Amino acid sequence: MSETSNIAALTEWYKKPIGAVLLQSELVGLSGILPQIFGYYIMQIGGPINNDKVLATSHIHNHIIVNPDTTIPNDSPAVQCQLDELPFLPDSIDAAVLFHVLEFAQNPKAILKEIYTTLMPNGYVIIFGFNPYSLWGMAPLWQKQKEVPWFGNWISPRHMRHLLAKIGFSIGDYKTFYFRPPSTSVERLLFLEGLGQIFWPYCGASYMFIAQKTHTTLTPIKPLFSFVKYFKTAKTLPKPARSSQCNNKN
Repeated sequence: MSETSNIAALTEWYKKPIGAVLLQSELVGLSGILPQIFGYYIMQIGGPINNDKVLATSHIHNHIIVNPDTTIPNDSPAVQCQLDELPFLPDSIDAAVLFHVLEFAQNPKAILKEIYTTLMPNGYVIIFGFNPYSLWGMAPLWQKQKEVPWFGNWISPRHMRHLLAKIGFSIGDYKTFYFRPPSTSVERLLFLEGLGQIFWPYCGASYMFIAQKTHTTLTPIKPLFSFVKYFKTAKTLPKPARSSQCNNKN
């Protein structure tokens, strides 16, 4: 499957019971972060398209939804484009939220670089990814590998942290969500949520990284040779000639 088809399949997967439950858990975590971010434009990449609850807790009023799926209806608010070629000016977006797109992309690093360029200085990116170190990560032992979302290349938290740091992001908070296995018996296994948050807090099915675009302002320093040139020039200046008329007495 192509990158676009993978993301389109995942968008449909959110409408299923197990996908909807995971999304609800992610939105709870997102609601604790978005009110702390301010600006003019926030961008959502991937995830549900026609769901007003995704960015509802954000104080940023201008929402931009990006999705490479070419089958999106014309009346959809989503911007259709390649994720490594975003149609926005550099330093123009205050925050970006990514829902499980990097693990289904051919070049996740290129997408992160494009987002870094698009973000304002000190802008934020919030990344949701499937955690291979979870019960969901063990599911391929009994699940079919071709099923959504297990056909993707899940990125470990350690590797994600390395990618973000290498591009230039400053890593902030990191959390995981949903400690139950990918089962339809979500209500019966609800007790695992409390146990997971206490005993294995970093083993949830989905993780959330918060990173910030940081710039280091450098003060330009004049090279030493410019001062040497100045002194050499000063030494070659001719000395003013003395006027003998000053000593003449009328």
